[in-house]
Amino acid sequence: MPVKLEHIDSPTDADWNDLDKIHQETAANGLTSDRAALEQHLQSGGWIMAGRFNDRIVGVILASDSNEGILLRQAAVRTITQRRGVLHQMLHFIQGWAASEGKKLCINDCPDELAAALLKRGFSQKDHLWLYNQQK
Repeated sequence: MPVKLEHIDSPTDADWNDLDKIHQETAANGLTSDRAALEQHLQSGGWIMAGRFNDRIVGVILASDSNEGILLRQAAVRTITQRRGVLHQMLHFIQGWAASEGKKLCINDCPDELAAALLKRGFSQKDHLWLYNQQK
């Protein structure tokens, strides 16, 4: 399932509908932020990294600037498109973007069950952070 990565700071009405569906399906352990929290995230300078398929958002990762680099959090994929490589593709594109822009990526307090996947994708652990492109 080919996914396009998009950085969103002003979601359209259709985007909000897609984000709401992702939130409803994954609120327990994925996209925990509802629309009000997402609006606050965007107003505070954060952005949404969206994975699109057929012009619909099927995956999302919240991003914001931090002292360590670009902080990635709340990764989630629509239930109907899970296990099709959506998050894998999104991370691949985000890592390519970070490398081309000279940015560091960091993930704070990653769940233990995702540690092997992050190691496989070139992240390394330093204390409570998972870092990518840390030599920059």
